[in-house]
Amino acid sequence: MNTPRFKPLAAVMLLALGLNACGGGSTDLAGIGGTGITATGQITGFGSIFVNGVEYFIKDGATIKVNGVDTSENDLKLGMIVTLSGTLNSDGVTGTVDSVVYESELEGPVSAIDPGGADPDGKIKTLVILGKTVIVDAISTSFGDDTDGANNYGFAAIKVNDVVEVSGYVTDSNGTLQATRIEKEDEYTPGVDTTVTVKGTVTAFGASNNSFILDGVLTVNFDPATTNMQTLVNGINTGSAVAVEGTFTDATTIFATSIEPDDAGLPDDVEQAEIEGLITDYVSPGNFKVNGQQVDATNAQLQPASATLGDGLFVEVEGPIAGGTLEATTVKAHSSNIEIEAYVSGTPANNTISLQVTSSDVIDIVVDNNQTQMEEDETGAPVKFNALAAGDFLKVEAYQNNNGDIIATQIKRLTTTESEIVLKAPIASWTLNGNALNATLLGITFSSDAGTDFEHNDQSLADAAAMDNLLNSLGSGAIFKVGDDVGGSTYSDGIASEMEVES
Repeated sequence: MNTPRFKPLAAVMLLALGLNACGGGSTDLAGIGGTGITATGQITGFGSIFVNGVEYFIKDGATIKVNGVDTSENDLKLGMIVTLSGTLNSDGVTGTVDSVVYESELEGPVSAIDPGGADPDGKIKTLVILGKTVIVDAISTSFGDDTDGANNYGFAAIKVNDVVEVSGYVTDSNGTLQATRIEKEDEYTPGVDTTVTVKGTVTAFGASNNSFILDGVLTVNFDPATTNMQTLVNGINTGSAVAVEGTFTDATTIFATSIEPDDAGLPDDVEQAEIEGLITDYVSPGNFKVNGQQVDATNAQLQPASATLGDGLFVEVEGPIAGGTLEATTVKAHSSNIEIEAYVSGTPANNTISLQVTSSDVIDIVVDNNQTQMEEDETGAPVKFNALAAGDFLKVEAYQNNNGDIIATQIKRLTTTESEIVLKAPIASWTLNGNALNATLLGITFSSDAGTDFEHNDQSLADAAAMDNLLNSLGSGAIFKVGDDVGGSTYSDGIASEMEVES
């Protein structure tokens, strides 16, 4: 299976972190005018909280709720998608918060991992939880501690029957989630009641009068006499968005103890709102959704102006909400189409990290305090820029701006020794010289030899000539990946172990 690769900004979704965050949380910025704002987005940094590229300082006495429970800012974690209300200062990059609300999208046992085949690169896992597909990215998904309090739970540790809580972006009309954070809560033991929670849309009614289907995949049974449904003033109808708590029956069935309207998102009428996520249910510029929020971008300014709206595009949308529809004034499209895995060369300085790709080729990566998320790969703990050093191995997702600068959206530092240098980017040019393909990406040319594996979307190609024919059909700008197993070295010799064209 060609595993879906939704990269929240992948950055997708990660355009928003202050790396040099200020210390401790409850500070107001005096003397800066601002406007009221309600925003939904991923927490990408602390020292206050960073959401959608803005550093919000949490006021003394601010209301903070996590899964319906009043708590403190200590319980806010990296990768949580929150809804906040507060003030955006006139500088556009700082603000203050009156309330923060976090509700997980899903909690339940993992019933399957990579049911259609594992990602050959080992960076994407597809989980099935309560019938829903959950996409986990080794680079962009954050993880909580294991149930014993140790910080050893992460991408490699996920297994069937782990009971996990998921925060993420809805990627399609089937309720597929791109996980931004996964926290292990328990382990499922058959015969022992396990509490689960799930959000979704009622797509049909079940075989009995007391059941319905959520997002086309999960059967929810309930008992009108015992299931708490007091807040469902309009009952349960096809198309209703609901939040369900209950007990696990099997991989696609639960029994509900509580059913409520899913109203944890943005209010129906807001003077100024901001939301980030993937476009779904796209019909036209005036009719699509972002993370479940209806959007009308008919009169919006697109950034960049060349952006083409459509399903799967990661965007940040701003504007007022009227009658439940966000009337967009601005739509910012984000896409990280560059990935680099390489060792740091020299000491990072001036918000720039140099990565050694070949013996003579170095790529400079710009760290933007408002866009770059940095963390340890094994623990998910934040890493500050000044903690990076020569010899560190980094996994980087990035994009190239109009000035040619490569701006990092996600950086993960590995503490283990890595043996493969990877570069993925739009291909600029290529030539076929005999049996060798020479491909240039970001100004660096890699060549193939008799040992190079050629692929397209994880499917093998016969040889360099077949790859050349494919590239000629796609043209320059196609996303091209080269990898080189370097053994004990810290850079590539320029001869690729693998070459791949990716959609």
